[in-house]
Amino acid sequence: MVQPRFKLSYFDLPIRAELARLAFTFGGIEFEDDRFTISEWKERKYSYPLHHVPVLEVDNKVYVQSMAIARYAGRLAGIYPTDPMAALNVDMMLDTLLEVMEKYIDVRYRITDIDMQEEKAKEAMTEFLPTIFSFVEKSIQGKFLFGDSITIADLFLFDTVATTMPLAFPDYSLASYPKIQAIVEAVKTSPRIGAYLAAQK
Repeated sequence: MVQPRFKLSYFDLPIRAELARLAFTFGGIEFEDDRFTISEWKERKYSYPLHHVPVLEVDNKVYVQSMAIARYAGRLAGIYPTDPMAALNVDMMLDTLLEVMEKYIDVRYRITDIDMQEEKAKEAMTEFLPTIFSFVEKSIQGKFLFGDSITIADLFLFDTVATTMPLAFPDYSLASYPKIQAIVEAVKTSPRIGAYLAAQK
């Protein structure tokens, strides 16, 4: 069976496209990583179905919504479970970690007043982030989130800690979450992800 041609289009930033990039990469699935600048966005915006990105083209057919794209990439990579209960656990964690990204977008982009941004960031670091990361830490069941096999939820945990947190809440320490740190390191040092990260520098 011939593999479809994949083209993933997003800004030259991580944020909403990075999980799909990581899933394709982890699975060794060839895809065109189509990145563009903020200044190029005006030229592209209205060519996309919902006027936002990321979008995934599969043999020139366009698909939208970042988490749908990421889950699809995870299935292709073999890191999204087929068992309904296992999938429920993974989806639960994906949606939990997505809250961190949404909080980042709320604080840094939807609020324009700098002082208000800082106030909301401090509020998030006081209650929201400890609640999220304590839940994740307590949920870890082995080397990875749900045992000794990696899932797309582990990739999203890595992305959240390594990418979103430094951008959104750089002063928040994750030192009290050793299991999370161990998963982040395991993903970071996996061969394909490690090579991908090195190429981004």
